[in-house]
Amino acid sequence: MRSSATNELLAEARALSGDFDRLSQAVAERVGLSPIELLAMDLVSTAGQLSAGQLARELRLTTGAITGLVDRLEKAGFARRVADPDDRRRVLVTATSKERKVGELYAPLAASLRRAVDQYSDRDLATLTDFIRRLRSAVAETSAKLARA
Repeated sequence: MRSSATNELLAEARALSGDFDRLSQAVAERVGLSPIELLAMDLVSTAGQLSAGQLARELRLTTGAITGLVDRLEKAGFARRVADPDDRRRVLVTATSKERKVGELYAPLAASLRRAVDQYSDRDLATLTDFIRRLRSAVAETSAKLARA
């Protein structure tokens, strides 16, 4: 029985990955960005601001590639470059108000997730949070191994 439940959970986690990929693709297309540009905007939005170097490391892109990506985000009006007040050699990437457009597209999902979460006890939520953290750690570890290979 445990094996069946484990297999079902892992199959759902795998399917969820594809679901998120398709959602990101749809949102990116709607706002005129590529999926990697949308991911960059998510990272910038979550952090508030990132240096171009930090963004390059997070996305595993070269400095030349990140320059082009930030150029495209600026041209599309989603991000802007600002001088780092602590280190004038660094450039920080920040989101513009246009980034809210992306958040609006995710708002229905966020509302659905809040309703779903309300169905679980605090103990259930702690278990689910632990599972998602472990899942993310496994994904990050596998991604890092692939990047090194």
